[in-house]
Order: sequence, then structure tokens, then C-alpha cells
Amino acid sequence: MWKTIIYIKYMRSRDWPHVQTNFAKQMTFKLPTTLVNHLEQEIYEKLESAVELRAAEWNGDWAAREQRGEKYHFYMVTKWVRGERKEVEKKINWHNHVGGLLNIEFFQTEPEWEGQRVVTDYYRPKSCTVNYDAVKENAKAQTRHSVGLLESRVNGHLAVTDKITDINLALGKGYFIEGFVIGTTEKGEEFKIYTKMIWNYRYGANSANGYLTQYVQFRSDRRGARQEGKTVLQRLTEQEKQAKADAKQAELVAKNEAKWERFAKLPEQIDRWADKEIKKYTKALAPEGIKAAKERHSKLYYADQVKFDLDWYTQIHTRELNTVKHYKKQVQAYLNNEPAVRELFGLDCNNREHFKAAIW
Repeated sequence: MWKTIIYIKYMRSRDWPHVQTNFAKQMTFKLPTTLVNHLEQEIYEKLESAVELRAAEWNGDWAAREQRGEKYHFYMVTKWVRGERKEVEKKINWHNHVGGLLNIEFFQTEPEWEGQRVVTDYYRPKSCTVNYDAVKENAKAQTRHSVGLLESRVNGHLAVTDKITDINLALGKGYFIEGFVIGTTEKGEEFKIYTKMIWNYRYGANSANGYLTQYVQFRSDRRGARQEGKTVLQRLTEQEKQAKADAKQAELVAKNEAKWERFAKLPEQIDRWADKEIKKYTKALAPEGIKAAKERHSKLYYADQVKFDLDWYTQIHTRELNTVKHYKKQVQAYLNNEPAVRELFGLDCNNREHFKAAIW
């Protein structure tokens, strides 16, 4: 039978109570599972056939090459040699096909001297087999893409306050799905969203995966009660953006959390640093420190006969001393107080300079 119809409307509650309940709450259009499965199976079968054909073709080419006593396949490239344009042979490297829809077995390199290490020769494939798991995953991915496009088209005609009451979509004999979605507005007014999804296939070099990919086109419009307010598609887009933003924020927080152990040690480090700096500046302001500073100044500026400025020296060192004393005082509240340190810690406060700025 060439036409499968997904038609859900006049089902009685005793027959399909869960379907009626779902429709009563459904505001987001989802393509019925029967049609999704059909699309996936069709893509899989066609993709499987294309990959199997490629495997048979390559196996034949590689076997024929070996029978001819040749090791490699070549392609021609244009190069300029001493000012002249020449066509040059270049070996085909098959490594790009590794990990794709084919499992390729390669020959090993042949050692040119005794003891030379043998490695996989990606220029000399031996045989290949179809990676059916990869083919199935690729078919699933293509299905998700096509179905997602159709659902976004329909949801672009649905307001967030609309309710879906009926889905009537038919699988055509050709490559298309068509029909309509019926719903009611917040005011109880009925509308219909007519839609048609047409698809075809690209093969070989024209396809995204090098074998076969499905591409789709759409027609859709809403009739009856007008759409009012934000659409379901807009809401879904906003939710998707928010989910991505939340995931990114969670990733940042997780990465930042790795800095906590080091950050938690900062109060003790700042306290020790302040003690060391206080000693340094106190010593610099003592008579012995001033005398040593004058001697260093005389050695540096003896030829220029620049006079040592005691007032400037005292002012600078006193200011630095007061600064570290302030840090010493402020950090006391965070010593052996993990909750207080944790309260400061965050994306905008996660290193030594941030901590010093926060307690200042």
C-alpha cells in the first residue's frame, strides 16, 4: 500500500485515552513516530546501499592494482617546475576515509633496510568493509535534521497559547509528507496548518558525507484563526539559547571550582606576605635602613651629584608600610574562616589580585 496515514482525531477515550490527554496539553508539534521511523529506515537503506556499492568498487580497484604489481593509486596535479607548468603524479592518501562509514585495512610499509620500523601505509589500502553502526548513526543524524526542520516549520505557525487537537499527515508515494495540523486558539477558535515536506537525495561528491545525504524543502501556511503572540518556535529558540547559556555558565563554574583549593590558601599567604613586607619597610625607615639607602643612592648618582631626598624616601616607604599594614588588618577576618573566603570566591574573584582587591 503506497500511502500510510497518521490520523488521530475521533479516537474515543476508552480506546486511546493517553493520546487524547496528550493532545489536550500539547502545544509543541512533534512529527508522529511512525513517520519518523519511516524516514530513518528509508535513509538508512539508501545510505547502506551507497556505502556497500562504494566498498565493492574500491575493493575491486585495490585488488586489480595489486594484481598488476602496483602499490599505489595516483592523481594528477599541476605544478610549476623551473618556470614551466607540468602535470605531476601524486599518491592518493586514504587516511581521510579512516573512521568514516567504511572500515579500511591497510598494508604495512616495506622496510628499505634491516631494522627500519614498519608502520601503516595509508597510501596502500588492502580492503574495506561497511561500518554498519556508523551508517545507522549517520542515518539517525540525517533524520533528526530533516524532522527538526519540519517541526520548526509547523511550530513557526503555532502560538504558545494554541493547543493541537489533531494531526493528519500522510506519507505520499513519492518523496513527500503532506497534510495538516488542527488546533484551537486561547479563545477556542479553530485553525489549520497545512504543510508539505518534499525530499530528495544527493549522491557521491555532491553529498555531505561523500555517499548520500537527504535534503528537504517545505511548503506551509496557517488558515483559520490568526496566530497571536509569540510562536512556539520562538519559545523553543529562546529555551535552546537559555539552555546553551546555562550549560556554558555551568562549565565556567565547574572550571572555576578547580581554582578553589588554591584560592582557599590565599588568606594565610597574604598574612605571611604582609608580615614580610612590614618587616621590610620598617627596616627601611629605621636609621640603619635610611643610612643604607643613602649609600646606595651615592653609588648610583655620584657622578651626577644628585642629592638624596629624605622626605620623598620617607613618604614613599611610609605609604607602602601603611598599605601592607592595612592588608594585614583586613585579612584577619578570613584566617581560618572558610565560609567567609567561600563567599568571596566566584567567577569575578578567583585569584590573588582579585582577593586583595576584595578585602581592601
